[in-house]
Amino acid sequence: MSKKRSPQLVDRNAVRQVLGASAAALIDKIASQAQANKRSLYLVGGVPRDIILKLPNQDLDFVLETDAISFADEIAARYGGSVLAHKPFGTAVWTLDGSAAETLGLPAREIPQYIDFARARSETYSEPAALPTVSPAGIKSDLLRRDFTLNTLAIQLSPASVAGQLLDESGGLADLQSGLIRVLHERSFIDDPTRILRAIRLATRLGFAIETETDELMRAALPLLGRLTGQRLVNEIELSLGELKAGEIFLRLQDLGALGYIHPAFRVNCDITEVLNRARETSPPWEVTVDKETVPWRLLMARVGADEADAICQRLDLPRTLTRSIVACAQLIGAAAMLSDAESPPSQAARLLDGLPAPALHAAWLLFADNPAAQDKLANYMSTWRQQKASINGVHLERMGIPPGPSYKRILDALRFAWIDGEVNSPEEEALYLRELLSADV
Repeated sequence: MSKKRSPQLVDRNAVRQVLGASAAALIDKIASQAQANKRSLYLVGGVPRDIILKLPNQDLDFVLETDAISFADEIAARYGGSVLAHKPFGTAVWTLDGSAAETLGLPAREIPQYIDFARARSETYSEPAALPTVSPAGIKSDLLRRDFTLNTLAIQLSPASVAGQLLDESGGLADLQSGLIRVLHERSFIDDPTRILRAIRLATRLGFAIETETDELMRAALPLLGRLTGQRLVNEIELSLGELKAGEIFLRLQDLGALGYIHPAFRVNCDITEVLNRARETSPPWEVTVDKETVPWRLLMARVGADEADAICQRLDLPRTLTRSIVACAQLIGAAAMLSDAESPPSQAARLLDGLPAPALHAAWLLFADNPAAQDKLANYMSTWRQQKASINGVHLERMGIPPGPSYKRILDALRFAWIDGEVNSPEEEALYLRELLSADV
């Protein structure tokens, strides 16, 4: 779809300036290992692209034209760390622990924790949206199987005689300089519809335009998003949620119609950018123990309604715990009127909030930024009402001759809510209130 450019050299100083001295030194050590064993080694993926754009990126991906798993094992044997191999795809992940960093002589905080190695391969697709069948191939075939031209750039690191050479098999450098996202062939989005989500994510992150024909192909393939598994979609959604411009990405996906093809109820509010930014910068006025990585999920689906949120979670096959908190957050957004009603007694809010996951309350507090009354009730519940109990318990009731049974919970709940509402402020007042309850045959 675009003209091939002649290879050129990438200045090692540019690598050091963009990736940092430690990451550059790590690349040199890996390259030396490949050179010593006469293996062809290439740095691929987003790093060559971002070196040219002068953007930080330590997500190091290496491709070899020989067995990548055995090479990763050699590296780990020399420097430490562990290797996790995925034999069907000929890939391996090298995990660098503290001892590996020490052996390398590099600060652990300045180098990646994980490094990917893969054997150069070609891919074929048995049907649209299916996972590919892979077979070993040369570096050119490997680069041309990728998603967009700007991701087909590679820096050769071994043999030493050609180290630093930039491979550009598809005109990626020209598109990079023109600020264009371009697919490699007309079936690209049909073979892998996740590239639709990736195209929007990259275009938004880099401020690039989507090339005209690529845009047409992308729109034509939108219905195929419905054929993707939940896990494949979740992987892409999580990558987008981790972006600084996550809100803008999802608004663009919504405008494109992509969210609706994932699930008809999937939509985001126009303030999603502000909401996601707020989650990074603000915390509720209570001790938060929420996994920060899951917070954006609740914010993303909170306003579609509880039933719709549950349906989307099922479509994506999200974990049960996360699904429950997403649905609970949607329920709280639906109860905004009650939570903000000054005439509503605190116990009514406590009844609603009892048993809901704390992450749901955290997300709802963030979403209620323009509803301070609702925020106050959530904060009061988490700091005070949730811990409030009657001063008596079932033992006291049994001593009073009340037979054990469901009435115990009704009585103790009534006493607890009386404390929350300020109708009871001392054990003596609680005793009087209890007599009133019993006389009324609660």
